[in-house]
Amino acid sequence: MNNSDAFAYCLDAELVRSVLPDWPEVLSLLLCLKADGTCRTVIFHAEEGSRALRRAAAALELPTRSFPVAPEVKGWPTRAVRFSEEQDMLTLVAGIPKLVAKAKDYLERYEHEKEAPKAPEAVAEEKEPIHAGPVRRLNLGLAKADIAEKVRRMAAETPAAPAPPPAPKMPAGFLPGGPQRECQFGAGLIGIVGGHVRVILSPERLSVRTTPRVVNEIGFSADFWRFYLPRWALLDWMPGMAAVLDIPLEAFPGALQRAFEGRQFKVEATITAEGVFLAPGGPVVEDVEEEDAVDEAPVPQVIKPRRSWLRPLRVAAAACVVAGTAAAAVNMVPEGPVNTIERLLASSE
Repeated sequence: MNNSDAFAYCLDAELVRSVLPDWPEVLSLLLCLKADGTCRTVIFHAEEGSRALRRAAAALELPTRSFPVAPEVKGWPTRAVRFSEEQDMLTLVAGIPKLVAKAKDYLERYEHEKEAPKAPEAVAEEKEPIHAGPVRRLNLGLAKADIAEKVRRMAAETPAAPAPPPAPKMPAGFLPGGPQRECQFGAGLIGIVGGHVRVILSPERLSVRTTPRVVNEIGFSADFWRFYLPRWALLDWMPGMAAVLDIPLEAFPGALQRAFEGRQFKVEATITAEGVFLAPGGPVVEDVEEEDAVDEAPVPQVIKPRRSWLRPLRVAAAACVVAGTAAAAVNMVPEGPVNTIERLLASSE
């Protein structure tokens, strides 16, 4: 007896995994279709062999060997399946809810019962039929339309996933903030060294163990005064650590090369999950120039006051003259010292 109103199609693990990547590798699937639109699935292990077809017959409520099976199995009717029909059946399988979870559950029970004396008798199949319209005969001409109708119905009945909340509107180049976003800052110098433009972060912490890292990938802002480097350029960097990045000189426009030539600039670095962003600042001014400026400043002249240590002696001599007598002068000051005082006064005039 050949019942053309039913059909069972076997999909091996590799074929099922093409649409359900988490499908267990040791399990296959029988897709059991009837002309009234009923669709049932039978999950089976590769070791079960012909027992899986008997379970398919039970799922279709038909005698064994009474309906075609594909691919061909000895002793069973068969039929050809077009490539487009196979693709439609794969689409149908991909839309069956929780099919992978049922397969994993079946595999777990199969392996558990395999260790018991009695082989497993549980049949894993889709209990709820999927209806695809009015009753009709299943033949090569209608098979594709039946499956396509099932797919459309399943898509219409499957609730749509909730839409994600709209992202806040930001100007171009800006991102929402938050404590979870990665953001680090550094400062240093930038200038030409040999055939590279060298970026040095935390130059005061440089040591012989600081190894330069060559970065060939660089991007420029519209004004060519902001630079982008990939995140891996400072992948293991932390704030306060010294770092040296060498960027090939030919990666820079000629005008920038001339701007960097012969001098260094300060540079600010921002490190985020998106990359490393460099913002050069003003040129570095040497400290020697400031010292020279200080040396050139005029030094005020200090006028030393005239010594006035003779002034008390003059006052004493005047007092002697005012007394009016030589005796008074002799009584106040001895003769020797007076002569000395007079000589000093004469010499100081």
